[in-house]
Amino acid sequence: MPDNVNFEQTRWSLVLRASGGDDAARRAALEQLCRAYWYPLYAYLRRAGRGVEDAEDLAQEFFVRLLDGRLLGAADPARGKFRTLLLSALQQADADAWRTSNAQKRGGGIVVVAIDSEFAEERFLADKTEGGSPELAFDRAWAAAVMERAWARLKESYPGEKAAIFAELVPRLSGAAATGTLAEAGARLGMSEDATKQALSRMRQRLGEALKAEVAETVGSPDAV
Repeated sequence: MPDNVNFEQTRWSLVLRASGGDDAARRAALEQLCRAYWYPLYAYLRRAGRGVEDAEDLAQEFFVRLLDGRLLGAADPARGKFRTLLLSALQQADADAWRTSNAQKRGGGIVVVAIDSEFAEERFLADKTEGGSPELAFDRAWAAAVMERAWARLKESYPGEKAAIFAELVPRLSGAAATGTLAEAGARLGMSEDATKQALSRMRQRLGEALKAEVAETVGSPDAV
């Protein structure tokens, strides 16, 4: 990512515009971040002892209140972490009296973020063997989400015919089992070994840029990245 990246245009910077400015853009940015990072919230609630349905319902109620501005007062530009905002606001919400136990679904029946409960629970149970506190579960899930989105960004940078290069070389960065030598990989791509090495080096650099770009959207300053 270039050193002169404009952090004023990151989605987190938009989120910090809690008053004034373009509210529609702020809400859209915040909603996009919520959709990207809902699983760490679910993992926190489940590790904190909430049942599957309660965790999903409480997450939806949380998103409703976050998006309508009732929780944005917790945003702290000095701390600059969207992750910090979400966790502190969720902890407060989990302790508040507005957590009702009546028959009405939390959030007024509104689904703000599509939560795949089956996928979320399978993932949570797979992670549960690692143990730890709800906060640790949140941090671990957040880090995984950041990496997943960085990989997705990387894949998007190899469109069309370049997709073959991505498919062939990405196992050598992701830790998956690569097939054969780099020379053999180049032969399958119709490239020399040197050209393949250069392509792999560029891919590694792009992954670093994708990771920095993803982190930049959840912090408030270049130093925080």
